[in-house]
Amino acid sequence: MNDELHKVASYFNERADEWDASGCSGESRAQGAVLSLVGLKPGDSVIDLGCGTGVMVPFYIAANAGRIVAVDVSEKMIARAKDKFSGVPSVEFRACDALDIAESELFDAVVIYNAYPHFFEKRALVEKVYRLLKPEGRFVVAHGIGRAAINCHHEAVAAGVSNGLGPVREESAIWEKRFDIEALVDTPGFYAFSGASKRRS
Repeated sequence: MNDELHKVASYFNERADEWDASGCSGESRAQGAVLSLVGLKPGDSVIDLGCGTGVMVPFYIAANAGRIVAVDVSEKMIARAKDKFSGVPSVEFRACDALDIAESELFDAVVIYNAYPHFFEKRALVEKVYRLLKPEGRFVVAHGIGRAAINCHHEAVAAGVSNGLGPVREESAIWEKRFDIEALVDTPGFYAFSGASKRRS
């Protein structure tokens, strides 16, 4: 684990026990928008990168996803998520670096919700997401609040834990090599970009 990843894991491990009580994982209308943008259909498989304590998981379940894999670098966040969703057979939780996930596993959808500023190797992340998706699979990067609010909040976050959010067109630009970008949202209340895998040669 590199230094940046270790800092991110440590930061969230320290906060995991109080995360849900703090309101950081509350439900919002944004989560329904995330499902719409990623086009999740009944029976689809979805991998949630940076899942925290599983804030999106009830929405995947309600959408009748066939397989849900939720990943976070924080072992304690994953432990909390496992406690919340024990007994749900369609959900699997993993404490690991997203970049270490085996590319032999393919998914219909990849979601990164309220976590993108904590990924530092963005170009490697784009390639990983592309390789984790089935042909013409879909991804969404989203935040339940706007960019200005995210960046203001993250200014108070420990150094090396967040790299903030840029304008949506700038952040999505590195995804255009591998994906057809279909939606760009950069409003005071919601931030997102999403798209579908380009045809593979």
